[in-house]
Amino acid sequence: MKEWRQTSTTIGTIVLAIVAYAALMQVQFAGLRAEMRAAHDAIRTQMRDEHAAMRGEHTAMRGEHTEMRDRLNSIDRRTARIEGRLFGIEISQEPTDEE
Repeated sequence: MKEWRQTSTTIGTIVLAIVAYAALMQVQFAGLRAEMRAAHDAIRTQMRDEHAAMRGEHTAMRGEHTEMRDRLNSIDRRTARIEGRLFGIEISQEPTDEE
């Protein structure tokens, strides 16, 4: 009977130690999960801000591109008129939506 009590006490102590260790691990994992969530949210916010900035830059560059294209088209039309006058060629330009 005495051996059974000692065995029972030993088993109970081991079970309590395992339960305590499991509880400690849950607390540690919860802390790690919270840290990872905070880091993830910070990275997500940073990426969203960078994406918004890049989108703004892209919009600005698109506007510059359109402006440059319009200038080049205008220069091409004027160049064609000047060349036509230099070589005595009569140019009748088709009307465009811009003119």
